Amino acid sequence: MAEQKFITFLSDFGLADDFVGTCRGVIKKISPEVQIIDITHGVARHDILQGAVILANAVPYMPESVILAVVDPGVGGERKSLAIRTVSGQYLVGPDNGLLSLAADVLGGPEAAVELACSTYSLPEVCKTFEGRDLFSPAAAHLARGVDMEKLGASVPVAGLTKLELPEPAIAGPEVTATTIYVDSFGNVQLHLSREQLEHVGAAVGSMLEVSHGEENWKVPFVRSFSDVAPEEIMVYEDSYHKISFAVNQGDAAGVFQIAPGNQMTFRAIG
Repeated sequence: MAEQKFITFLSDFGLADDFVGTCRGVIKKISPEVQIIDITHGVARHDILQGAVILANAVPYMPESVILAVVDPGVGGERKSLAIRTVSGQYLVGPDNGLLSLAADVLGGPEAAVELACSTYSLPEVCKTFEGRDLFSPAAAHLARGVDMEKLGASVPVAGLTKLELPEPAIAGPEVTATTIYVDSFGNVQLHLSREQLEHVGAAVGSMLEVSHGEENWKVPFVRSFSDVAPEEIMVYEDSYHKISFAVNQGDAAGVFQIAPGNQMTFRAIG
């Protein structure tokens, strides 16, 4: 593998503790020349789905890199510690709990994988409660230096890797029901639904939609941007990651309407 100059890093560690800084220090001791790009360390604690969605959204905008991701509620348990080579030639390092799966698909799918081992390519002592420091960060650093992935551990079949399966939208006549997959810090609600799928039931930018969540129903404009509605007005739009989102302009749609990832919402074109 050609030497990589970047490691992109995502976790649920937050910034109040030393965890992120310690992992960055481990990387720099092994590969001083590498540049580290922090995607976020604000993933909700233990929220694998949120981490996987953010990672998949961000990867296309990152330089060619080794991707280090740690959201690991099963740390020290039976789940594997992985390095994955994708069809595009990029590497992902992290736990085998589905966190890496959506990003791997964005990069062409997994081509090969190894289970990371305690070795000369890990820290000398691996703590079962902080594999992000002791296994994952060293592996990412060595990959960035050009070490062959196969030296990091034994091969595992890619068909057996844990994969997140996002529910596909259900189209029934004039309406489509989709699953919410992510709520950002503004309270905007992203759904696993594309503009093309919404247009399939007769919706168009500039038209009105009937949107349902639980027992609530709203008439909502389908717009291009937040400026198309007044402050505190609800709206549906195609977000910057080409997903349909539900929002309140300058408000918190998820908080106001109690919408969480995994909930379902139904959209019907009006007129």
